[in-house]
Amino acid sequence: MVRWLLCFAAFLLTSNGLFAQGVITGTVVDKNSKQPIEFASVTVMKLKDSVASLGAATDKNGKFSLSDVGPGDYFLRISFIGYDNLQTPVFSILPNTSKYNLGKIELETGAKSLSEVTVTGKNQTLSTSIDRKSYNVAQDIMSRSGSVADILKNIPSVEVDIEGAVSLRGSANVMILINGKPSPLMGRSRAEVLQQLPANSIERIEVITNPSARFRPDGTSGIINIVLKKNIRNGFNGSTTLNAGNNDRYNGNIALNYHPKKWNLFSNYSIRQDRRMRINTVDRSNVTGNNNGATAYYNQATRSLARPVSNVLNGGIDYTLNEHNSLGISGNYYIRKQIKNDVTENLSLNKEKVLVQEYSRTRIDPELEKQREGTAYFQHTFRKEDHELRIEFNTSKADEVEDNHYTNTYRLPQRPTSKDNTLIKPGEHQSGLTIDYTNPLSESSKLEAGYDGSYNKIDLNFYGEYYDAAQNNFRKDLEKSNQFIYDQTLHAIYVTYEKSFKKFGYSAGLRAEQAATSSHLVNLDSFVTNNYFKVYPTLHLSYKLTEDKEVQLNYSKRVNRPEGDELNPFPEYQDPRNIRAGNPKLLPEIIHSVEGGYQWKNKYFSFVPSLYYRYKQNGFTSVVIPLNDTTLLTTTQNLASDQAAGLELILSAKTNKIFSANLSSNFFYNRIDATNLGYINNRSIVSMTTNLNTTLTITKATMLQVSANYRSARLTPQGKTFPTFVMNAGVRQDFLKNKLSVVLTASNLLNTLKQKTILDTPYLHQTAISRRDGRILYAGINYRFGVLKKVKEEKLQFDNSL
Repeated sequence: MVRWLLCFAAFLLTSNGLFAQGVITGTVVDKNSKQPIEFASVTVMKLKDSVASLGAATDKNGKFSLSDVGPGDYFLRISFIGYDNLQTPVFSILPNTSKYNLGKIELETGAKSLSEVTVTGKNQTLSTSIDRKSYNVAQDIMSRSGSVADILKNIPSVEVDIEGAVSLRGSANVMILINGKPSPLMGRSRAEVLQQLPANSIERIEVITNPSARFRPDGTSGIINIVLKKNIRNGFNGSTTLNAGNNDRYNGNIALNYHPKKWNLFSNYSIRQDRRMRINTVDRSNVTGNNNGATAYYNQATRSLARPVSNVLNGGIDYTLNEHNSLGISGNYYIRKQIKNDVTENLSLNKEKVLVQEYSRTRIDPELEKQREGTAYFQHTFRKEDHELRIEFNTSKADEVEDNHYTNTYRLPQRPTSKDNTLIKPGEHQSGLTIDYTNPLSESSKLEAGYDGSYNKIDLNFYGEYYDAAQNNFRKDLEKSNQFIYDQTLHAIYVTYEKSFKKFGYSAGLRAEQAATSSHLVNLDSFVTNNYFKVYPTLHLSYKLTEDKEVQLNYSKRVNRPEGDELNPFPEYQDPRNIRAGNPKLLPEIIHSVEGGYQWKNKYFSFVPSLYYRYKQNGFTSVVIPLNDTTLLTTTQNLASDQAAGLELILSAKTNKIFSANLSSNFFYNRIDATNLGYINNRSIVSMTTNLNTTLTITKATMLQVSANYRSARLTPQGKTFPTFVMNAGVRQDFLKNKLSVVLTASNLLNTLKQKTILDTPYLHQTAISRRDGRILYAGINYRFGVLKKVKEEKLQFDNSL
């Protein structure tokens, strides 16, 4: 596979012989604050006739690049709302000039009041490159009313199932960060959180499939980074959003920002009340251990209703001490409350399919989840451009309570009603310190180095009790009560070196990690420790055919460490017939990932095809084991090996001011070797996903969006999951010079969303189907106020050249 990728890259390298002429670069900054200015207009003017030759806008770091500039004498005209226009001195592009850097260009604030200025320009919704995607959530109409799980479905390579579980390029083992850092929210209950976290609290979502050594190697398929809103705009500004949906769904958001000179204060609050109806059915047949191996049948139907209410609050302060030093603090708070009401009907039949048992099990489950997070940073910028040192400390704590109250009512055979309760109290505490140093050694080389330390403690407390009818009270169930404490400490140092030679560039990195883990089985007074040292190399190669065409070939070694609940051997009793437990012998996955790609773009289109290959040792897989004739145990085990190869195609089009679209398809081949688990034959399957997101700007004030997602069948060692399809649509109408917007959205427009999974072994056959309530409709308004002159957007967490 690697040889095939190299041949593919070689073909692309030789397929185009066009080369650019001169390239003009520079950085536009505010003269007083020295902060970069995004969206400033830069125009190249010919000296002989003052006719515009080329134009561009600065990026988030204030940088611009103008390509294909022929020999001659030029000057630049630079303008931005609220600043005085600037004209640079004349400079010359000689026939042998390949690059001309104007350095920092300072703009002065103009005297004209900005109180009535309205900015109508839009950021691009999806920015793609060979190894990363950046999704601007604000430009997605669904973000006004949906959850983060809804938005993730629109991002190439990302899949979200009906329960909110996220996969990246076919792998569910993906690392999800919040503001570039691990968060307890993205632990054992992250699927629930992603379905409740309001999308209107999100600025953007970053996806990197093959990160450099600077970033943690965790996650089989890469990193998804969720960046919460943090505006950095001069003056006072903000926005507010209110939405109402069918079946008493409501959500709202308010964002405020105040930026007087060296200070920046920002805050964002979101509230979301949802309605979640789930209908699950299970049809099972298994060969029993008694009765001469006859087949028994079991049917289960569950109807679950919950009305979760979630609140998200984040805010912070940044302060620019001087031209070279800045610091800041920020915090996030998340709380979710809900009461789950479940009714499960259970039927058991004998080999003649005659009903032998019938009972119902009801559950009332008040749940509460809270997460607090704080971050402090100090950043020093040296005199040389892009020479920086950043020190950041963050700490977070999450607590969750599930208070389950069960009642069993027996109809066949008749027997007294029984009751049991389980109180589940998981808690997690994380702390981390990072020191990042960046030094551009020359115009064509850069050194990055740093330290990344983290501490993570997980406390899983499970308390069970049963009702003693004779004593007329509840008593502790010793079999179901347990406590498991997991500690993990990581110390890592990394170094990367980048170098470019005209069209060719490379980045080589090495990350060394020392890990120390400890599992405490409190009930057994037993400790299991594991200390290990590992090195994770990365290599990124690139070749620029022209300014619009580039090829890359990347390699990284990654790891996927088991989480606390995946190691916890104490069972969690979901119901009398289904038990879930971790595996204390679970080994970390080791992943070798290779990716090759090509990027082509022009004014209207961009096309990014990529080939990738992953080889996993000790891959995780979920396995269902019959404990007896009626009870199944679900646990996680290691595969002998797991291989996946794929082709990803991403096409973005913006043909004019009216229409834009993003179409992505991911085809991948997955081969599983489960011989170590007793399965003789290897299993393989070809799967695909397709995302389509289209935007139609009917008028300057009217926008229509339609998105669709298809996910084909998936393979498991014991069966497969069936295809899924969902379509969403939304329309936005702007008023009052774009300050007020009215939004209508519809999720699951065709009511097609469901999930079907089968298990097929010599002793067990099971079909499980999960459905949610049908279409979800929202109507809402969004109002923006204050100064709209945008100066700087928060620096992307995953800026990594190549």
